[in-house]
Amino acid sequence: MNNETILHDQATGTHEAGHEIHEHHHHESFITKYVFSQDHKMIARQFLITGIIWAIIGGLFSVLFRLQLGYPETTFPWLEDILGHWAKGGKIHPEFYYALVTMHGTVLVFFVLTAGLSGTFANFLIPLQVGARDMASPMSRRGSRTRPRPRRRSRRSPRCSPRWRRSSSATAAG
Repeated sequence: MNNETILHDQATGTHEAGHEIHEHHHHESFITKYVFSQDHKMIARQFLITGIIWAIIGGLFSVLFRLQLGYPETTFPWLEDILGHWAKGGKIHPEFYYALVTMHGTVLVFFVLTAGLSGTFANFLIPLQVGARDMASPMSRRGSRTRPRPRRRSRRSPRCSPRWRRSSSATAAG
């Protein structure tokens, strides 16, 4: 070994020591890497995939009601197989037609635009624009996508009540 190799090994550690560090990596399973990830880019992908799935569902709603609108006198027997009693005789009932239009709009606005696109870009771009290595609270971001959380009602303690209420109750008691 020459002098440069010895100095380099002393400054950075030996080549074998570097491999020992890499051998002890934690192996992530599919569930921990893709479903319960805390990486902001993976969470953005989850929002994007969920938004795409809901866009396909909303698009299918659109195809169903536009098919009925485009060919009003035609019967589609396969509709009765899919929709059951809502499409007796292969024609969509007017009430279910309005329900399809409403479901289409609701799915596209609330699930595709709000959750899909806003959640995707907010989770992917904002940490990059701010210059953060990762998100500040990835567990709460991931939790907002996986399930809604119930809100608890808090009781207001006497210390949180307005000052005029405390003073009037204090004078009434004393």
